[in-house]
Amino acid sequence: MRPSITIRITSLFLLLLSSSLALAQSEGEDDLEAAFDLKLKAEKVGDYEDVVKLCKSAIKKGLNEEGENEAKSLASSALFQQAEQLKLRLRGQRDPTFYRNEAVKLLKEAVDFNPEMGDAWLLIAQLNLIRGGDRDEALSAVEQAIGLMDEQPKKQSEAYLLRSMLIQPDDREASRESLDKSIELNDTSMGALRTRCTVLILDGDVDEGLKDHERILELNEGNVDILLAQSAVLSRLADAKQAAAFQQENGDEDPEDEEPTQTVEELKADETKIRESVLDAFETALKLAPERNEMYVGKANTLISLERNDEALETINKLIERDDKSIMALRKKAQILLVDEENDDETVKVLDRAAKLDPYDMDTRRLRMAFFSARSQFSEAIEEGEKIIEKEPTNVGIMERLALLYSLEQKPKKAIEIYNGVLRRMPMSLVSQLPPRNRPLFLAQKIGTLRSRGDAYLSTSEHEKAIEDYEEALDLGDQIEEMQASLGLGANEVEYTPDDGVLNNLAWVLSTSTNDELRDGDRAVELATLACEVTDYKAPHILSTLASAYAEKGDFEKAIEWIEKGIEVNAEREITEIVTEEEIKRQLDSLNKELESYKEEKPWREDQAEEDAAKIKAEKEKAKKEKEDSDDKDKDEDK
Repeated sequence: MRPSITIRITSLFLLLLSSSLALAQSEGEDDLEAAFDLKLKAEKVGDYEDVVKLCKSAIKKGLNEEGENEAKSLASSALFQQAEQLKLRLRGQRDPTFYRNEAVKLLKEAVDFNPEMGDAWLLIAQLNLIRGGDRDEALSAVEQAIGLMDEQPKKQSEAYLLRSMLIQPDDREASRESLDKSIELNDTSMGALRTRCTVLILDGDVDEGLKDHERILELNEGNVDILLAQSAVLSRLADAKQAAAFQQENGDEDPEDEEPTQTVEELKADETKIRESVLDAFETALKLAPERNEMYVGKANTLISLERNDEALETINKLIERDDKSIMALRKKAQILLVDEENDDETVKVLDRAAKLDPYDMDTRRLRMAFFSARSQFSEAIEEGEKIIEKEPTNVGIMERLALLYSLEQKPKKAIEIYNGVLRRMPMSLVSQLPPRNRPLFLAQKIGTLRSRGDAYLSTSEHEKAIEDYEEALDLGDQIEEMQASLGLGANEVEYTPDDGVLNNLAWVLSTSTNDELRDGDRAVELATLACEVTDYKAPHILSTLASAYAEKGDFEKAIEWIEKGIEVNAEREITEIVTEEEIKRQLDSLNKELESYKEEKPWREDQAEEDAAKIKAEKEKAKKEKEDSDDKDKDEDK
């Protein structure tokens, strides 16, 4: 029996269709095979890009189910490797945004091809942890990675560590559980052990934290670099304990912060325990590598932090015995010695020796500058500062210190010259070029420089110029407040408070200037009152300024009230290294003179203050000369 015409046509159609599918399948397989070949030879980002294009082409042209899965797997692998190469380019980038975003885009395409690619999800999370990344996206990706890595315990451990870091701000308990899980999965994970060590110590569980520290050292026995790295981590944690104790003792905590979890005594005990562990690490490192100078310096620094200066000096002397040309050792010895003024002669000898070994070592110059400044040997400190500036002409920090030294040396014109140079390097056009978060800091630095130049102008009786600098500084302060209001405060930022020095000094010159046209009693009262509020009415010299402002207005009753308040506050001041008994007495003499003036209904004038300053300077120079003569006499007797 012959088949019907319908059956023959249908059979022909099916034959043609199967031939077309076979041809398409063959074309797709060719592209897939080419993609595999290229993948084996791929080295650059562009090579992997071509692999992905071939995979997409193969899928489009047609593959069987197995072939399509192979193409998707190959494409996701190539995309992942592209992303890894872009991740490497993030190193050293000031702004990581571009490369991070490009890498994340590639990885998202990779998980579209292969949703079960745990490595890609993990890398998405890691990239989003970089500054500017999306925390929610990172958390979502890390949860995916954890669920896909049951058969990869080390990778899953890494994912749990990331999860711990991401949820820590919101849920410390869950964060700790993830951290413990990370170490349970891989108890050799340096990252997890170091992180848990830090968390435990900051939470006050120092003993447990130090167990993780010991585990790290055990895993890296004999590795001096790991010992040094761990010492650095623990030293920072000890510094954090020290800072927290200092804040509590001085009442510097933000009232909106949570109640401290540790007392000052507990914080100090923790600090000591941590530093002793650091000391043990350095002693072990010294046994392993006694030839490395930085070990001795690290041990000495730790001993200094533990207030064991004699042992620190002994450690540095051992280093100098080994290497008597080590400038690093000589500098450290000078730092230890200069704590006690009785060591000054030896300190100078050590510093001279370091400078002679290398006259161009600016760290030595900086230390010499600091030493001479602390001893009020301003000429010698200026000489060191000038040498530093000669080598580092753009070092604004040194320029500022040098200008201050010239002011202390009663050379305000030279100070003004330097401040002019600093301010030329701080044009307002720079503000728009800075990231928004950095702009308030730049303006705050400029405020400090303007205030210092204004003070120098006061010393040269250039009151009008001083007022201009103070007014500009106040205007910049207003700009900082506006910036912070528009941006909101970041986690480590502090709300700007008007500079009490600028407020006080402007109020003072507006109250006491010998130029009648410059005085303005009403504005002086306004500014001085604000300065008093900022300092909680506990600064005698600012209370004195408020009194002088009222005196300028002719309100001598108020002037007497505030100058007497200044005398009262001055008497209550505690003697410290900065607020000496001599300073309190000098302030009292000045306040009493102002009080007598106001009782006679006479406003205070800047020239009176200048005369007093000249007398004080003459007295200091006389005392200095007498001391030098006495020292010379003692030396002659010794000879």
